[in-house]
Amino acid sequence: MEKLTILAFTHKNFYLTELGKLVVEKHQLAEKLHSLIQKPELGIQEVFYLSTCNRVEFVMSTENPFGSGQTQLLLETFYDHFSPTQLSNLAQYAKLYRGQDALEHLFQVSCSMDSMVIGEREITRQLRQAYEDGQSLGATGDFLRLVMKQTIKTAKEVYTETRIAEKPISVASVAVRKLVDYSFNQDAPILIIGAGETNTLVGKYLKKAGYRNFSIYNRTLEKAQLLANYIGGNAYPLDQLKDHKAGVRVIFSCTASTEPVLTADIWNSLMGDGSFPTVIIDLAVPNDVAPEVRKASDVEYISIDSLKHEVEKNLQFREKELAKADIIIKRSVEDYKELNRIRAVEKALSHFPGQVKEIKHKAIHEVFSKEMQSLNPETQALVERMMTYMEKKCISVPIVIAKQFLLQDEKAAASEPVAVFSA
Repeated sequence: MEKLTILAFTHKNFYLTELGKLVVEKHQLAEKLHSLIQKPELGIQEVFYLSTCNRVEFVMSTENPFGSGQTQLLLETFYDHFSPTQLSNLAQYAKLYRGQDALEHLFQVSCSMDSMVIGEREITRQLRQAYEDGQSLGATGDFLRLVMKQTIKTAKEVYTETRIAEKPISVASVAVRKLVDYSFNQDAPILIIGAGETNTLVGKYLKKAGYRNFSIYNRTLEKAQLLANYIGGNAYPLDQLKDHKAGVRVIFSCTASTEPVLTADIWNSLMGDGSFPTVIIDLAVPNDVAPEVRKASDVEYISIDSLKHEVEKNLQFREKELAKADIIIKRSVEDYKELNRIRAVEKALSHFPGQVKEIKHKAIHEVFSKEMQSLNPETQALVERMMTYMEKKCISVPIVIAKQFLLQDEKAAASEPVAVFSA
């Protein structure tokens, strides 16, 4: 386990706006990773590279303890296009994990305990993909394979045994969950005002929930069209909102306007004879919906402030699950130690079968070759079958004994002899 080393730049110790500069394109990755392995001063045996919107990490197996000198050299090698000043500044923000601390960190990353959004499952997929990329490039081996096997297993246990991923914790997801609670038909006409990041996320959740009747208005028609292409629907310029005649049951609004976008005049135009009760979900700051529209008797108005309050409650709920997740991680670290010990024995014994085969071959064809030649073919075949039987038994016995020994409780193993052969 002491060989495990992780060099990390995350939202906790680095500027998110600067993380993008640390991202390496996939077509450059093979050359970059192998340049690290080929640097003897680094002592890196295996490595893969993880890059997400809030972290860049190097997960490595290293021969020797990794210090500040190796950190600086790794950055110089991997980011050879950076200036000396940039590299020096970058090294100051690097967070280094070693041994058990590195393993616990990796487990926490895998189940989003270390993420900006606790309970976000996407990080598990990203971590697995990063490892598979390194594996396909020949930059990882048996050590990181075992580490990642236990890491993914841990993430699955955390998501299964805790409620860390329950209850939405983004304003967009809570807003759509609110809409689902109204039980509208999935063909209900939905008006989306604004096509920025928030409403794009809203559109993603609406589409996932099965809604399909969208009209999208935005100040820039091209952005409205991009969102319409993504979720289906029709795109229009914002100045045509007052002329909308396609019917409305639900309105999501989030623009950067400093003045109300959904004014009383536009509202009256949209509603026509007022026969359709409407839900308005206003995600803008300041609010997009004029005060007189919010107070209208036929409007169910939901503000961003009420949604933020629910998000905060859901966050608190998820954070309570962190203690349960931490217990699972501690247990998983101990499980890995056992797996690592067993694997070490397996590797130590990996040459044993070949050596036994060589002994058998030498016995038949060299040591006892004259005696074998004096036997008839049937007897020769019998002797060879007997030798093959002994070969298999001689191979299996020490491997079974070694595994049994490692799986015993440490105290029992220390105080009681291990039976090699039963009487």
